[in-house]
Amino acid sequence: MKKHFYAILIAFIFLFLQGCAQTSNYAAKAVLTNETGTNTSTEQSKILLMPLDVELAELTALGALETKADWTENAKVHMNSAVSKIMQSNNANVVPFEIENTDPSAVSNQLAKLHEAVGYSVLAHHLGPLKLPAKQKQFDWTLGPDAQKLREETGANYALFLFMRDSYSSAGRVAMQFLAAAVGVGVQGGTQIGFASLVDLESGDVVWFNRLLSSSGDLRKEKSAQKSVQNLLDGFPSAE
Repeated sequence: MKKHFYAILIAFIFLFLQGCAQTSNYAAKAVLTNETGTNTSTEQSKILLMPLDVELAELTALGALETKADWTENAKVHMNSAVSKIMQSNNANVVPFEIENTDPSAVSNQLAKLHEAVGYSVLAHHLGPLKLPAKQKQFDWTLGPDAQKLREETGANYALFLFMRDSYSSAGRVAMQFLAAAVGVGVQGGTQIGFASLVDLESGDVVWFNRLLSSSGDLRKEKSAQKSVQNLLDGFPSAE
């Protein structure tokens, strides 16, 4: 069901892509706050970087997505490096989450799954065909009270979640695109979809969200991956 929804969303978004990366960020709060509730900077707030939720796939001639484990692992390495550099340049106090519990029922794993669901909902309701009138006037999304457990375990004020799905056309798909173009028909190629969320671990609320949509970019390459991460973190909140 999840991959089916992802494929439908890609098909819809593809209609709006014109070869360049498109980003849109939403903020429920203008600045970060510390444990006392007063305004602070990203340097003063402890931000927990959650394990990256990344998956790279090859788009076959018939349009099926085949996950590539080696591409995915390379992308994670490049993306983690890019996040570290970007956060250091912003003087943000970011601490990687140490994976100790691989149990699917663990709070961290449940929050990661919930973040994916919430992120897709944001894409659908703020970008796609399922726009809700109530969501257009305010950005009001949450991961719920379980986020407080993560705060208790780590002492962090916020958690940063990054989600990315990227696909690349196979040789057969490229050939099909070429033949289809010759008769004036558009055939979808590889697409990059990602979103990043900053979650207040006291309330569970998503206080900042940015989405990235692109029909170009390559997370398998270091420089290209860094550019994608820069786009994904565009507008990340800082001290006023």
